Amino acid sequence: MAHLVLPDTQADTQQNQKSHFLPTLFITLFIIEINNNQTNMIQEYLNEQFIQTTEDANFEKLKKTCADIAKKISKDKAKILAYSLIAFDPEVPADNKEIAEIKTLIIDNWQTFLSNSKDTTLTIIRAVMLDALQAASKETSSACLIWFASRNAFKYYKLGREKDMLTAFLKEVANRIEGEVSESWDFNPDYEIEIPKVSAATIDEADLAAGVTSASIKDAVGKAFKRQIAELKENQKQFANQVALMQMRTQLLWWKEAGYSPLQKTIYKNMKEGQLQVLLAYDYSDFIPEMYPVSVDYFLIETLKCLSASADKKTKISDFLKMVEQCNSELKNILPDFTSDDGRISFANFIQGLVHGKYQTKQFKSLVGVVDSTELTLAEITLWLFHDLHSIKLSTSK
Repeated sequence: MAHLVLPDTQADTQQNQKSHFLPTLFITLFIIEINNNQTNMIQEYLNEQFIQTTEDANFEKLKKTCADIAKKISKDKAKILAYSLIAFDPEVPADNKEIAEIKTLIIDNWQTFLSNSKDTTLTIIRAVMLDALQAASKETSSACLIWFASRNAFKYYKLGREKDMLTAFLKEVANRIEGEVSESWDFNPDYEIEIPKVSAATIDEADLAAGVTSASIKDAVGKAFKRQIAELKENQKQFANQVALMQMRTQLLWWKEAGYSPLQKTIYKNMKEGQLQVLLAYDYSDFIPEMYPVSVDYFLIETLKCLSASADKKTKISDFLKMVEQCNSELKNILPDFTSDDGRISFANFIQGLVHGKYQTKQFKSLVGVVDSTELTLAEITLWLFHDLHSIKLSTSK
C-alpha cells in the first residue's frame, strides 16, 4: 500500500516541506484505498480488546449510539471541536461535561451499561466519541477542524496501547485534507481559463421536436443561453479564486517583509517574547482561509525565525506562560476574554483566559490536558496557537 507520513512526524524537515507536492492522483488513490479498508473506530477498539462486551446485542447498542451521535454532531461544529479536545486523551476526567453527556446517551440505548462496562467505562465513551468524529471527518471542513484541534496536544497524551491506532486515524485525516486542498492552492501564472463563446450557443434539436413555433424557439434559445451563462459563472468563479489566491500570497509576503502587526498596530521587532508568538498566531490566522496545505505552516515558522533569534529555543510551557503574563497589559486590549464551563479548552483559549485573569498558570494541565513542564520550541508553540485559532474559526463557520 502507498504510504504518506504526516509532515510534523517526519524526521527529515526537507521532506516535510515537499510532502504537499506529491501528485494528486497518487494521493487520491491512497485515500480511496484507505477509505475502502477503513474500520469504524468502535470496531477497532473491540478488535484490539481495548473494550469488551460479552453479548453482540450490547455491541449493537453501542453502534446505534455512535450513529445517533454522529448524526447529531454532523451539523454542530462547536460539538465537533469539544469532542476533538478530549476524545483522544485517555486521561480525560470522568466528570467532564462531554463525557457525562455521552454516558447518558449510551445508557439511553443500553440501560445496564455501567454495570457491564466496569473498568472500561471511560474507554468505551471515548471510543463512541471517536467513532462519531470519524464519521464527521468525511466532510472536509469537519476533518480540518478535528485535525487542527487535536494534532498538537495529541503528541503529549499518555496514549499507551492506543497510540498506533489513534495515530493512524489522525494520519488518514491529515493526508486526506492535504490531498484535497493542495491542488486548490496551486497557482500557475500561465494558467488559462477557457471562456466559452456566447455566440456559439447550440440549440438542442430535441427542444424543437414537437414542432417549430415561436414559443418553442424562444424556449430552446432560452435553454441554450442558460447553459452558456452557467459555464460563464463557473469560469468566473475559477478566475476569482485564482485572483484571490494571488492577492493573499502577495499580502502574506508584504506582511512578512513589513514585520507589522495589524492587531497591535506596531512592528513585531518591538515586542517581547510571549507577546510576539501570540500576536503572530492571531495575525496569521486572520490571513489564512479555513483550509490550507501544510506549506502554510512553514511560512509562519519562517516568519517567526526572521523576527526572533529564539524561535528554535526549547522552552517549558510554564515558562512561556510567564512570558505571556509579563505582557498582560499589551495583550489584554487585543485578545478577547474567554471563560468556559466545559472543563477542557485549547491552548489559545487558555492564553485568553490567562491574560484576562480568569485562569492561573497552574491550571494548564487540568484545562488543556498537557503538563506545563512539557518543552517545545517557541516556533512549535506559535504553530500550536495558530492551529487552535484555526479550529475555533472552523467551529463557528457554517
